[in-house]
Amino acid sequence: MSTHPNNGNREVIGELRQKLSDCVLPISPADQQSLVEHLESDLLSITELTQEIMRSPVAALHICRAAGAAARKRDVDVLTLEQACSLLGTQRIAQLLKDLPVVDPQQLPWAYRQLLSISEHAVSQAQGLFAHRIARLWHEMSLATLLFLSPLWTLAYLKPHLFQHWEGLNNGVLPDGVTRRQVAETTASGFKLVQLVAQDWWLPPWILQGYRSLNDNRRTMVKALHVARDSAHPQDQQAQLDSDRELYRWLTQPANSALISNGIALSSHDSWYKRHTLRWQKLTALYLNCDVADAQRLTHENAVNSAHEQFARNGSDLLLPATRLLHPVTLTGATNKVPEPVSATATNSSGASNNRSAANPELWRSLCLKLSKQPESFNNLTQLLECAQNALINGLGLPASWIALSSARTHQLVIAVASGFNNEQPVAGAAIGSSREGSWPTWLLSANSHDIDQRQRATHAATLPDKVLQLSAGNAFHLTPLVHNQQLIGLVFVSTGNDQLLAPKHLQAVVKTTQCLHKALLHFKQRHQ
Repeated sequence: MSTHPNNGNREVIGELRQKLSDCVLPISPADQQSLVEHLESDLLSITELTQEIMRSPVAALHICRAAGAAARKRDVDVLTLEQACSLLGTQRIAQLLKDLPVVDPQQLPWAYRQLLSISEHAVSQAQGLFAHRIARLWHEMSLATLLFLSPLWTLAYLKPHLFQHWEGLNNGVLPDGVTRRQVAETTASGFKLVQLVAQDWWLPPWILQGYRSLNDNRRTMVKALHVARDSAHPQDQQAQLDSDRELYRWLTQPANSALISNGIALSSHDSWYKRHTLRWQKLTALYLNCDVADAQRLTHENAVNSAHEQFARNGSDLLLPATRLLHPVTLTGATNKVPEPVSATATNSSGASNNRSAANPELWRSLCLKLSKQPESFNNLTQLLECAQNALINGLGLPASWIALSSARTHQLVIAVASGFNNEQPVAGAAIGSSREGSWPTWLLSANSHDIDQRQRATHAATLPDKVLQLSAGNAFHLTPLVHNQQLIGLVFVSTGNDQLLAPKHLQAVVKTTQCLHKALLHFKQRHQ
């Protein structure tokens, strides 16, 4: 075996490239039937046909792959879906769709379907942000935006666990034995891989141009992000663009609309309030020559529009970034993130996960230390709460947890972050009871932790709010109050995932996590008073 550090990487990329390039993604029965019926209609125009195809990302990909194979022989590009359909003809498209494997959506990996949802969200962002500016190029932009992540669709379909690893990295969780440098190298290799697959499929040139910006022209893109970061001084930004014509030409390319739209869709899937999303929003503002606040407002509106459309078609199984927008219910008047949905195979009928992940004591200690010793490292309340939630879920290996904070305006305990719950349950943003009045807050203040099994559930049935009982899904659970100056400021809920309470040592770790969270919250509040 060669000792050259890149040889193994090249072998893995080459093997994956072939698998991804050859992969035939399945289509849902409903999409196949609907599209074939439209194709067999004599009254359907090419514009109406392409609109229907755009609603089925997998169908659009297979049609463009087939058209790309034909266009490659002629050495021409496929720019729009209309061009792809005209190149193939309706009879060939109909046969292509009939030959695709058909699988019910609920039988497909959640990670794969979630990534398709992210691509659809990206199209909504492109529509809302750029359609009015480059209206004559809308057909090119919409197709490139929809298919920009398509090489990753196949990766998520074949290896759905990689999507979960990506989400873990977004939350600062490194796989065992893996360094940040190795993650960076793997990410760079991943960008190369998706560009190669896009070339194999002869996807629209706007997509290839976007990946070249992430790979070969990365320095230019980094320069643009640096200019965009100084959003408080628009005149200085313009001066920098005027003095660097190469940078200005890159920034004003219409193809960047597909890159930016997908950047926003991917980053907002993780969080609207981390620096990655803000970078894309600032780059959007620079591209559109508008204020960052206007760009943020537009991205939020576009996400809501996408959520309305996707929910009507896909139901509540998928996570929609619009549900992660802030609600004014926490100590600082801003809240948090919706719980990450879990797959149907990992949940029981009531929604709480039965599969407890392995505990990671080292991760738990490091996150608790960050909460208690380094609270200034959190830029916002969302990051702080997510750190505590990460300690409970990934550090202690608990199957489900939520953290509620008291609203300064209504004195209601409102769930701020949650993990391990089915999306059918409205968890984040749910009020669970008063933090000031009645027997409920008095009871919570009476102990450091309340341990509720079936017997205790019956004993305290009159005190426990219905929402808390509903979210416990019939399992044993623990409630640990957050108290300051004898006032209830928050509450931590953890579920055991069965009818047995946690062992004393495990419960002690939950209480310790809550104490660290308490310190971090007080420090955060002092910084922002």
